[in-house]
Amino acid sequence: MQYDSFIITQMKKRFAISALMVLILLIVSQTIWIRQVAERDKSRFEAEVSTSINNIVKYQATKQSFTLFGADSHSPKITLERVHPDSTHSNKKIYGNLEKINHDKELSLSNFLEGAIIERLFYKNKLDLPAIDSIFKINFPYTSELSAYTFQMQEKGTSIDSLYFGINAIQQLNDTTKGVYISIPLGTSGNYRFVSHFIFRPTTAIQRMKNLVILSSVAVMAVAIILFILVYQLQQQMRRLQFQEKRTRGIIHDLKSPLSYIYSMLGVLEMDGENDFLTEGKLRVKQLSNNIERMLSEVKLNKKKNTALQREPYDLARHCREISADLEVIHANKNIAMTYHIASEARNIHVDAFYFDSCLRNLLENAIKYSGDSPAITITAKREKENILIGVADNGPGIPKKEQSEVFRDFYRSPRQSSEKGDGIGLSSVRQIVKAHGGSIQLESEEGKGSVFTIILPDKQ
Repeated sequence: MQYDSFIITQMKKRFAISALMVLILLIVSQTIWIRQVAERDKSRFEAEVSTSINNIVKYQATKQSFTLFGADSHSPKITLERVHPDSTHSNKKIYGNLEKINHDKELSLSNFLEGAIIERLFYKNKLDLPAIDSIFKINFPYTSELSAYTFQMQEKGTSIDSLYFGINAIQQLNDTTKGVYISIPLGTSGNYRFVSHFIFRPTTAIQRMKNLVILSSVAVMAVAIILFILVYQLQQQMRRLQFQEKRTRGIIHDLKSPLSYIYSMLGVLEMDGENDFLTEGKLRVKQLSNNIERMLSEVKLNKKKNTALQREPYDLARHCREISADLEVIHANKNIAMTYHIASEARNIHVDAFYFDSCLRNLLENAIKYSGDSPAITITAKREKENILIGVADNGPGIPKKEQSEVFRDFYRSPRQSSEKGDGIGLSSVRQIVKAHGGSIQLESEEGKGSVFTIILPDKQ
């Protein structure tokens, strides 16, 4: 009793630890996944804001340059002329020098001219930062996700004009390692730069992934609930099995007294006069009593370790005839026809007699029970390569294809056989016994043409 409680307690701990580990693994995996998605989303967001601010600054600088040239009638004309740098007049203002033209976009003629025009703009004026801010707010779709940002116009690394947006923007933007920091070179001299710094709201990524996060959380909680429900149901099943084991052990134990009484009475009757039936009955009762003793011993042993099979030489033909004779007495109301085709090389096998008798009894009793009033049962045995094949065929109604994979399951009862008594554990027990002997069992059946159960055992002789 104490050992059973200890086992159940240990299993509870194992299940609880397993459930907790699975839950932690789910949470960690979901967290890692969400962080990866958030990082990818942030990178995409950074790329979008960089592209947007680059385009806006270049657009505004070009617009201001053309306005400046159009308003100033004394502005120099733009001409293309090949000259040597040393031949230019000392009073002339040089806005850039393109020594050779190639096809790289950074050194193309169009970019050079654009830079030279912007250089002229900065020589006489500054970039209109409020205009850039206005265009940015109108065209950038995610300004609501920005906590603060700044635009600066720099000359030789020194700020000559700046614009800030957001509450406590200056304090937030002091740390250039946070957010997105963009520096755009302007002109051709390398003296001028447009610098921008953006700080995102702390919850930006989560807000954009709100539905994804909620769905993931619900999924994790659902898995956790299902897992704990399964553990609870398993715990309840263990308790039921423990109760059934105790009840079965009690029933087996209680059978000893009446069997001892019957054995003694048969002995007394045998003394009054020799009778073959009394002698046979006495032997059967003694055998049954021994089997009960073995079952009780194995129940005790199973608390510590699995009981090994007690293999011994087993006369298959003799045991089949003995079991058949018992069943013919039990089912005396039926006209049973038993046929035996047991090859000599398959007659003697090495199995545990106690369990294998139970196996054959279940198969033969099912064959008789479900074959109407005139069961025709055929028992075959043959040796094939390194295996012994034992078959039990009947003339019953057969088993439909859809049920054939279910008949060996615990407590399975066919709806077509509801009138017959049974608990649905016979064939499950047969399969377990055969499997313990290192074998397998097969079923061949067709509706209206009976069934054949074939046991395949490795030859252990």
